[in-house]
Amino acid sequence: MHYESNCKHKEPWQRGRRGTLCPRDVDRTIAEQLLADSVLEGSKRYAAHEGRAYCAQQHLPDLWHGYPVGWKEVPEKLRRKWLREGRVRKRDINRHWQE
Repeated sequence: MHYESNCKHKEPWQRGRRGTLCPRDVDRTIAEQLLADSVLEGSKRYAAHEGRAYCAQQHLPDLWHGYPVGWKEVPEKLRRKWLREGRVRKRDINRHWQE
């Protein structure tokens, strides 16, 4: 499993369809770590960093790109598990419910 960035989540000046923009402080090293620590749910992988939720999708065999999502997109079972484990706080989920 390898990370490959997708500029539609980093460069807001692109023409056409844009994806959710990643925060500036999420660099390649952090993105690779998020992918490594992510949990597979269906065909997507989910991770959390500093109170925000991230989703990764496979776009080529063994190549994934990721982007921030609202917590409402994270499967409920996974949200509850991370709350119990202390990986995320309820106020972070509320704050970033809809990105």
